[in-house]
Amino acid sequence: MRAKVAVVVSAALVLGLAAGCGIGRSGGAGGAGGAGEAGGAAEDKDEHEVVRVLGHAQLRHAELGPREVPGFVVERASASTAGHGLPSTDSRACRPLVVALGSQPQPAPVASVVNTFAKATREQGFQGLLGTIRVSTYAGDGARSTLRALRSAAEDCAGGFAMETGEGQPQRFEAVRALPAPRLGDEAMAYRLVNAAERAPSLVTVVRTGATLAMFFATHLSDPGAVEIPQALLAAQVAKVEALQRAERPPTAPPPHAGPGAGPGEGGEAGDGENDGDGAE
Repeated sequence: MRAKVAVVVSAALVLGLAAGCGIGRSGGAGGAGGAGEAGGAAEDKDEHEVVRVLGHAQLRHAELGPREVPGFVVERASASTAGHGLPSTDSRACRPLVVALGSQPQPAPVASVVNTFAKATREQGFQGLLGTIRVSTYAGDGARSTLRALRSAAEDCAGGFAMETGEGQPQRFEAVRALPAPRLGDEAMAYRLVNAAERAPSLVTVVRTGATLAMFFATHLSDPGAVEIPQALLAAQVAKVEALQRAERPPTAPPPHAGPGAGPGEGGEAGDGENDGDGAE
């Protein structure tokens, strides 16, 4: 069953059923935050506190295991899951939203890992909800500035925007709507995109923990009204990132569920392999 789910998720992402070149987030998974943004559990943290920049090998330990969250199947994905090339738009204000949907984040992270998820049980099989989780660590102010740019773009582009995927396919989103963000990490935001052609919403949630961003994208293939980014996935993923940030010496050996192909390059993005050691602080 896992193999069948992986095929469905991969095909949906490649065909752009979720957001043209990515996947999006849920209104139901938000917390008690404000419209589209929230301070996290550590919102009183000193903005200038030195934080750990994790390397690719360390980020592998932030990946959710295949069955770590009950009711979901998680699979490792390649960086090109969200499409090849860099998506583009004529709207400067909306560019951060467009870049986030592609496979080449800007600014480029030091390291990234990408996984797909699907709601599925052994009894009922695949239930239509699927998405991606991209965890990236940044040097300097990269994580904070990326989140800040997304927040501004979501406000400025509420009326929608047009874009082209990295493969040159035109896409149009008719609206960008801020959603309640989960109170996780140091800060978070959430928004909803509606594909004008398919009328299918994609949901996006971004959670920053120190120098690391966890970006969640989700869609629903059979029932657009049921799309969500489940709180259980959000909480589990952020908890793993926080554990690495707190560790006195983050592990670098492959985690138990890594399996073949766990080295730098698979599932990573720009900068992978450049900081595979103990990380920087």
